[in-house]
Amino acid sequence: MVSVKSSDLAALVSSLAEASEEVSDDLGGFEAVLEDMISEARHHLDLDGIGLRASVSERIEVRAGDSTEARIPQEAEEFPLMRGKIQTGMLCGSRSDGESLDAEQFVGMRAVAGFCSLVVEGARARELAAVRAAHGSMVQLASEALGKILEEDRLYKTVLVLTLELMDASGGAMLLEDGEIVTAGDICDDPAEYGEVILSKRKPWIGSLGGRHAVGIPVGRESGALFLVRESRPYTTEEGASLKLVARQLDRARERAKLFAAREKATLDTIAALAATLETRDGITGEHIRRTQGLAERIAEALDLASESIQVVRYASVLHDIGKVGIPDAILNKPGKLDENEWEFMRRHPRIGADIVGRI
Repeated sequence: MVSVKSSDLAALVSSLAEASEEVSDDLGGFEAVLEDMISEARHHLDLDGIGLRASVSERIEVRAGDSTEARIPQEAEEFPLMRGKIQTGMLCGSRSDGESLDAEQFVGMRAVAGFCSLVVEGARARELAAVRAAHGSMVQLASEALGKILEEDRLYKTVLVLTLELMDASGGAMLLEDGEIVTAGDICDDPAEYGEVILSKRKPWIGSLGGRHAVGIPVGRESGALFLVRESRPYTTEEGASLKLVARQLDRARERAKLFAAREKATLDTIAALAATLETRDGITGEHIRRTQGLAERIAEALDLASESIQVVRYASVLHDIGKVGIPDAILNKPGKLDENEWEFMRRHPRIGADIVGRI
């Protein structure tokens, strides 16, 4: 029976994370990236057949690996590719001996499916962005500013500040789908008044709110909206069209932020899977990992580290003992004292861990 080493699983995760990061920065050539992911999975998981089918959009379908019915047997394991609660494709894998996938192969294929989902979602984001592409100096400035932000919460305040300055507005309000209202500048005393406006997706709404000239456009696919107000003069149709282009840029930024968050979650889930693999070999280490993570996070927060640095600390604390996957069970779980040769072997685990973490 084929057995996949934890180090092979770690190497696979490293390759997937690198490919996912590259395709999120440049969404072109995603088919080649999917083929590379399938190839890496076949190599590290020692599987005979791996195939992928996915829908990027209504007009774009993608296949990778052994995607023909003849190559993947009916008893192959299936791993869905998901976008939220929507299935966008399927990853299938089988062993040459016809046996079911073992635990490491199963964890590895779940990781591959997760990262492939991100690649397909990234390709979908690019397709939508291409349809929405717009030009103009104001839109370009907004795009450059939003392109540097990966946290969704910061996007809304940034859009308001930019549009207030660029469109000569005295105040603005962003209505989010969950009912929250983000404001900037001088707005009316009752922001809920904005929610009473009926907007059309075909053209901007132009009118008055709180005794001021106002323009509004829908944002997103549900009840989101963006409003600007000023006292000096009414808004023109051209200004409304420009604001609509900014909203499209905001949609792109939101998709990118969600893609980044999904990639971060996939990375953390995979790291947790690696830690769980180690815990099955050393029960004490599992509890030690949880205590270390909690202490490390509290120390990082007490030091007032940036959120990105705290995330690094969080990852490192989970993986700090991962090098023990390279230590034989006879030494790792020896009930008595270790002799000098065994200690020498045990002291290798930081170097092994550094090599694994360095690739991730």
